[in-house]
Amino acid sequence: MGPLDVTKDYFILLKPRVIWLLIFASLAGYLYASLPHFSWAKLGELALVGLLSTGGSAAFNHYWERDIDAKMERTAQRPLASGRLSPLPALAYSVALSALGLALSAVWFNASVAICVAAGWFFYSIVYTVLLKRRHWSNILIGGFAGNAAFLAGWLAAAPLALRAVLASFAVWVWIPSHIWSLAYVYRRDYREAGVPMLTAQVAEPLAVSIVSALDVAAAAYMLVLVALYKGFLSLVVMAPAAVLAIYLGLRALAERTDKAFWRVFKSSSPLLAVFFIALLI
Repeated sequence: MGPLDVTKDYFILLKPRVIWLLIFASLAGYLYASLPHFSWAKLGELALVGLLSTGGSAAFNHYWERDIDAKMERTAQRPLASGRLSPLPALAYSVALSALGLALSAVWFNASVAICVAAGWFFYSIVYTVLLKRRHWSNILIGGFAGNAAFLAGWLAAAPLALRAVLASFAVWVWIPSHIWSLAYVYRRDYREAGVPMLTAQVAEPLAVSIVSALDVAAAAYMLVLVALYKGFLSLVVMAPAAVLAIYLGLRALAERTDKAFWRVFKSSSPLLAVFFIALLI
């Protein structure tokens, strides 16, 4: 492989299509706490800390799961699973990124922010990836607290902890299982063959359909209620169409019970969370 190919593979280790929402969560938390006054410098520093810490944990996930990734069609071509990159350099890369992100969070911000950054890394890398992913279907529920930590890290960079910040952070936590399990339902056979106990691969398919659909509806409804409680009419106007669409797709997936329906739920879930963050900032 040439230098560009290697660079591309190390970029893939960051899981950019996954971590951008966690970085956005941190930025949204900061702006939600600080608007109408905020610092562009702090915003940039938060973005860099988020990129390093979440990217480092994503690279560690690639390293730790390279054996099961190789067994699944969806992930078999990842850099480590396919053998394009060697494990030890990838591990060193993940550790360096993670350590730098944590160090910068402590230097640029306060201890509370650094604790949240460390907690986010710990819940995803250790609790989810190492301890639970291969052992129990609750892996994503407990590991999902990494999402809370991302939002709260941003908030605490600007203000003391408040109830509305905690409630908003749980929008991320509720969203994560509906997002991940809708994808895991589509690829449930892959997870079974790899021996990964995702909920959708463990329970009977009718029950999996009901759970994922209910979570999708619940996540959208929770976000809509939060916006209605804490924000104004314009925010509600922005949030309502996305929430209604998500609820419709969740109910439609429950009725259709097809992979295509749950793929639509998965694809619509990231825009739903992004719109929620935007609604908070209006």
